[in-house]
Amino acid sequence: MKLLVVVVPREARDDAEAALESAGARGFTEISTVYGEGTTGPRFGSRAAPGVSDLIFLAVEEERIGPVREALAAVGSRHGRRLHAFLLPAEEI
Repeated sequence: MKLLVVVVPREARDDAEAALESAGARGFTEISTVYGEGTTGPRFGSRAAPGVSDLIFLAVEEERIGPVREALAAVGSRHGRRLHAFLLPAEEI
């Protein structure tokens, strides 16, 4: 099992959620409206740095990682590669 953390621009959130569901990844937790700065620039929800992101967390079984990776890559391509996803080792306790 892996923990998937997705940093998604607000305008791509619905697209990312639909892609995850279509890849068979269900059951997620979302933190809405996060701010930060990275390779795509600052996103602080202000006039100087417009835009915000959301975080999506979900547990992904090993056999679902390939389809999930492909689905998120497609969303990233449609939204200017501003979606970032990270896989972390996870175990349920």
